[in-house]
Amino acid sequence: MIKLGCKQKALYVKVCVIQCNVADYHNDILNATDIKKIFTSFNNQDNFEVYHNEIPLQGVSLLENYISSNDEVIADTTVPAGSWNAVIRVDNPTIQKQLLNGDFGGVSLNNRVETRCSTGLEGAITYSQLSDAECVIPIYISFVDDPANLVGLHIMSYDVYIQKSKMENKKDMSLLEDLKALINKAEEEDESSAEIEKDAEPTVADSDEPVEEEVTQDDDETTEEETTEEEDDEEVVVVAEDEKKLEEEEIVEDSEDSEEAPKVEKDATEEEPVEETAEEVVEEFDAEAEILALKEQIETLKAEIEELKTEESVDETAIAEDPIDEPVITKSAKINMVETEQTTTTDFY
Repeated sequence: MIKLGCKQKALYVKVCVIQCNVADYHNDILNATDIKKIFTSFNNQDNFEVYHNEIPLQGVSLLENYISSNDEVIADTTVPAGSWNAVIRVDNPTIQKQLLNGDFGGVSLNNRVETRCSTGLEGAITYSQLSDAECVIPIYISFVDDPANLVGLHIMSYDVYIQKSKMENKKDMSLLEDLKALINKAEEEDESSAEIEKDAEPTVADSDEPVEEEVTQDDDETTEEETTEEEDDEEVVVVAEDEKKLEEEEIVEDSEDSEEAPKVEKDATEEEPVEETAEEVVEEFDAEAEILALKEQIETLKAEIEELKTEESVDETAIAEDPIDEPVITKSAKINMVETEQTTTTDFY
């Protein structure tokens, strides 16, 4: 049994197992839902073989296994989002040598078909012959020289694999990080709008104080005038009644004029803080529109996250006991016909 060695000496191979919505060599096309159904049925995480020989490899393990959320480039091929991709760690020195020599061109799934779906089917079949992708149970991921999905291998050393992972993490933010950034931005906009509204509120108390002082000052002046007039009246012995009436009327008129002046001034001071310029109204409208747009983006991202979290249910049933008669799906482009005296069988490599 081959033991896992130093991780720095291992090879790291990025592969595409099934492309999403792309016809393969046998003209099979699987959509994102069908790929998830097959993907979630792959229970044995470290079942690898070569050329569909069904002999499990030692020293080969599955490091990453996922459905891609974005387009990815693997061996100069753009693999669309929704595809089944994987990263395989290879410690087996024999397989390492074959990989570096170019003996393998990609990977191929070796599948079995559930008995409930196998009526009328026999031998090597294709995905299109099945009514439901739930019927497919992947058993092996096989290294082959001519993969049916037409996607090659991306072979990396430990240092290259680590560096590539760092670059990908810096390049792409996850949906959750995008959502957090939008929420923070929306909260900042809300706080900014609240501060603007607070600054725009009129301060009536401040405008009243100067008016009260002016009125008090005028009252003092009026009191001084009345005191002076009383002293003058005492010094004058005889004053005509007509002159006294005329002086009283003038005092009353002066007093009324002094009271009306501060009242008008008070009204003017109260109206000034309430007025808003056209620029302030436009800025407030723009802020509200931006906050509304951010909230719509947040709801869209939440919906996308919930969709990514949704998992397809898997109905696990027994595999057919007879390996000769049960239908199988093997995906490689190269087909060899092996003739014997009794029967003719088809092997997929």
